[in-house]
Amino acid sequence: MKTLVLLHGHGVDSKIWEPLSTKLSDYQVLTPDYSSEVAYQSIEAYADWLYQWLISVGVEKCTLLGHSMGGYIALAFAEKYPDLLEGFGLFHSTAYADDEAKKEQRKKTLAFMENHGAAAFIRQSGPNMYAEEFAEKNPEIVKNHVERYSQLPTEAVITGFKAIMNRPDRTHILSETSLPVLFIFGKQDKLIVFEKNIGLSELTPKASTVILTEAGHMGMIEDTDACADSIKTFLETN
Repeated sequence: MKTLVLLHGHGVDSKIWEPLSTKLSDYQVLTPDYSSEVAYQSIEAYADWLYQWLISVGVEKCTLLGHSMGGYIALAFAEKYPDLLEGFGLFHSTAYADDEAKKEQRKKTLAFMENHGAAAFIRQSGPNMYAEEFAEKNPEIVKNHVERYSQLPTEAVITGFKAIMNRPDRTHILSETSLPVLFIFGKQDKLIVFEKNIGLSELTPKASTVILTEAGHMGMIEDTDACADSIKTFLETN
């Protein structure tokens, strides 16, 4: 049985994968949770922690699929520990570092969190993770998202955010890897803008690319079936 490791993004926890993981019962699905961690000051440190965690639970080979911040961790992991991987994927994520405009925006967001706490940040950012049409049709999902993740500890949310801010460009990992790579993009994603990032799939020779035309940043919830089918195909063909 193949092992699939799903890495959650920033401002959520491993529960975000529940709708998707239930549809992937043919595989061993692991969903490590680092949403409350405060010890890791860089994306590389999260990757080191993940390596130790996987070893501790007996994983010898796996496919790593990271959502948003989880994708940054997956890239750092692929750089440091490729022998543990059968493949990896970026799920609403990117290999690019932030450009100058994004860096300035992040500085303002960090100051906001330091002044007002994580709950205020989640109330602002949570709804923007979903495509506008999905949010209009499913207000309870968005409401529950905000209510649940407003409970995350502020220090942990800030720690993860700082690691994201300081991450390097890792496009070279895509061009140098011999591993298969899955890209899942949301056409309506406000955070990982589709037009800026679709070209990443051209950097690596073993790319599989999925475009969710109606999804924003939360394809595992907005288009669960399409995501499950895409991941199954990727696992079975690589």
